[in-house]
This record gives sequence, C-alpha cells and structure tokens, in this order.
Amino acid sequence: MPSTTFFNLPPPKRERLLRAAVSEFIQKPFNEVSINRIIRVAGIPRGSFYQYFEDKSDLFRYILDYFSKQLEKAILSSLDACGGDLLAAPLTLFDTVLTCIRENRLEFQVLTSIVRQNVGMDAGQLWDFTSGAQAVLDRADMSRLNIAGQEEQIALLDLLLSSTAQALMAASCGKLPLEKCRKRLETKMSIIRRGAEIKEEPC
Repeated sequence: MPSTTFFNLPPPKRERLLRAAVSEFIQKPFNEVSINRIIRVAGIPRGSFYQYFEDKSDLFRYILDYFSKQLEKAILSSLDACGGDLLAAPLTLFDTVLTCIRENRLEFQVLTSIVRQNVGMDAGQLWDFTSGAQAVLDRADMSRLNIAGQEEQIALLDLLLSSTAQALMAASCGKLPLEKCRKRLETKMSIIRRGAEIKEEPC
C-alpha cells in the first residue's frame, strides 16, 4: 500500500497521480502498463514514484482497493434491499452494478474497464473478501438457511459472490448478452437456494 509520503502529498498532486494511473490501467492490460507513462502524465520524477509505491503491483492494488470500497457498499445495500435475504442479493447486486454502469458512475466504469483489460483476472482482486465477509454476514438473515456454523456461512457467501462476479465480468467484457448473463446467474441462485434454504414442512 502507499507510503506515508504519498498521503502527505498536497491533494491536487495526489489526485493528479491517481488520475494518471487510473487512465493507464483502464487502457492497458496490467503487464503492458507503463510507470513511465504514468509519471509523465502526472508530471512527477521517477524517483518520487518509488517513494510513494513499491512498484506497479502496489499501485494496482491501491487503485483496486480505492474503487472496490464502492463495490462493498453496493453489496451491503443490495443485501439490505432484499431484507437480508442472502440468496436474493446476488441478482439485486447484478442489477445495481449494471444500472450504475449505464449511468456512467465512475467507480464501476473503472472496475469494469480494468476487468476488460485483464480478462481472466482473479475476481477476488475486485473486493477484499476476508475483511468484507463478516460485514455482509452480520447483516444477513440466516434464520431460513440450512447452514451450520461460520465456516459454512463464509463458504456460501464465497459461492454467491463468485457467481455474481463471474456474471458481471462476462457482462462487462461482452462475452455474453446481458440477459443471458443474468439468466445464468438466476439459474445458479435457484440451484443454490434449493440446497441451502430450509424447507417448510407441509401442513
């Protein structure tokens, strides 16, 4: 993560560097991103860059973390919109993110542009699952789920978010029509619901 020196920069200089970095990451795949181009656009010396970040990977992680915080908010608000129904949240999240993309919301435009440039990127890089999982589980209604213990809760959440991330990546990369991506996610959620939801006893 960035050094203290980076955070002590005057805000305009820090924002100029971040804008230059974001512009580079959304135009080039990670292995073609050039630090030289970033520092030239940002107007900083090469030596200064390495006072702020260890390397290109360090900068990339910071950019993803910066924008993935918005993704975490979307995950939590989708869960709230479903009344805590963990199994309904993925489709709501899918719809929410696509709506934000259509409205040209910067944070989601950046994330999807980075995905397009890095097809096959580990979906886990888009959101810190380890730190975010508990916040989601704390707001989920587990009373209707046939899930035993925290380990199974985390495994279920991992499965739900992985399926949603795959659908969003396929949609944002244009691999499949949006309707087909959503339908595939809906089918996965239906299968998971049949296995994870407590069955009501017939009267």
